[in-house]
Amino acid sequence: MAARNLLKKAVCCPAVFLCILSIGSASASFGYQPAVAIHSGYVEIIDPDTISKILSVLEIRSSDRKIIDKAAEKLSAMNKRDIQLISSLCDRISAHGGAAGADIAFSLITAMIVLS
Repeated sequence: MAARNLLKKAVCCPAVFLCILSIGSASASFGYQPAVAIHSGYVEIIDPDTISKILSVLEIRSSDRKIIDKAAEKLSAMNKRDIQLISSLCDRISAHGGAAGADIAFSLITAMIVLS
């Protein structure tokens, strides 16, 4: 029974991730422009190690290179506050890989990236 639940998770998580990313890419075709990370005349500097950490967690959950590239593109357009929130969710996933909390954290990360 546990193997069956694990198999469902292994199949459903990448499928949900693909669907959400495809919905997000469809919004780009309608002329949606993401917000620029400029506030009060200065540009926020985001640590490249933080983005690489986020991408490494996404690579563990999804092996499709096209999805990872699209996520990297969207992450580069996000503001520092959202990147920090996603980074903390990635820490939770790394600490509790198979727990339900890690699955919820991954769902939140996916939603934030797609809706950015």
